[in-house]
Amino acid sequence: MTPSKRILKIALAQTSSVLAGLEQNIGHHLKVVEQAIAARADLVIFPELSLTGYSLKDATYDTAMSRDDARLESLAKLSTRIGIVCGGVELGKGSVLYNTLFYFEEGRLAHRHRKVYLPTYGVFEEERYFSPGSHFRAFKARDTTLGLLICEDVWHPSSGQILALDGASLLIVSANGLTRGMGPAGKPVNIQAWETLVKSLAITTTSYVAFVNRVGVEDGLIFWGGSSLIGPDGMEIARAAYFDEDITYAEMDMFKLRHVRTHTTLLSDERLPVLIEEFSRIHQKNKEYD
Repeated sequence: MTPSKRILKIALAQTSSVLAGLEQNIGHHLKVVEQAIAARADLVIFPELSLTGYSLKDATYDTAMSRDDARLESLAKLSTRIGIVCGGVELGKGSVLYNTLFYFEEGRLAHRHRKVYLPTYGVFEEERYFSPGSHFRAFKARDTTLGLLICEDVWHPSSGQILALDGASLLIVSANGLTRGMGPAGKPVNIQAWETLVKSLAITTTSYVAFVNRVGVEDGLIFWGGSSLIGPDGMEIARAAYFDEDITYAEMDMFKLRHVRTHTTLLSDERLPVLIEEFSRIHQKNKEYD
């Protein structure tokens, strides 16, 4: 990306993963990144836990990587030519594990987001293996500002709102969304819910939203893909196939973002003092019941 660039080309890398196959997954990432570079993309985005697979269980520690892990160097090197978002297990201080999104640019790990909301219900058991993150922070990525969310994070509306108010122009949602149930339109119920959720996030934050969901079957779980880029007006710009690996390219127009935010002033109209006061009141009330 260059500072004068108006159009940012994004590669939605809807991939599958080999469970606990870190070496194979990194190799696959490198091939996909090279394809995105050849297509002149500015940014390539992978799903949640794309480097490791999802249902790791006892293999969670085996696939964990520190931020300076040598196994990440090959991806870091390619980031001199393109920004890279990918997911893995992060080994933190005291051997604490996090479900983390890594952002590489200019040959280094420039930012990371640790998943805040860890689903532990139904088939999900993330709190057994991961510790929760504690921040939502927008950050500069060359000439735009990004905000990272991991799957369950986006089901809590305040997460995306915080990132947009913190300055993010593009909200990235990397997910391991499962197929469950069948709706009246012949589409699984949770797919309809996800697509509505992602569009609502774009509209309510007047932001671009890149949703990248994995595909494949793992431990009896079916991942449905359907990755997309949604504009700040809630209109779908591009969508990947359902259930198949796919690299979908779409463009983010900085002028369109400015236009939408000028004519729909949801962010600038937000009354933060009211929110702070009310959230503080609710927090204090809940503490009284502890």
